[in-house]
Amino acid sequence: MDIMEARIVRLELAVEKILERLSAVECDIAVIRSNYATKADIAALQAAIAALETRMLKWFIGSAITLAGAAFAAAKWIN
Repeated sequence: MDIMEARIVRLELAVEKILERLSAVECDIAVIRSNYATKADIAALQAAIAALETRMLKWFIGSAITLAGAAFAAAKWIN
């Protein structure tokens, strides 16, 4: 019976360690779940990206027209 009792004691110690690690994993999972993005968050992000894309396109076109005008003006002044 001594061998069996020793095995049981070792198993009980192992179970205690496993339970400690399990509680740590549960805490980690709770933190991860609290940082999930919701559908509303993703929709807001998509809207912001679309607005920035439009804004960048307007600036690009405006800059291209301005640079083209400056180039034509410089060419006219040179000749």
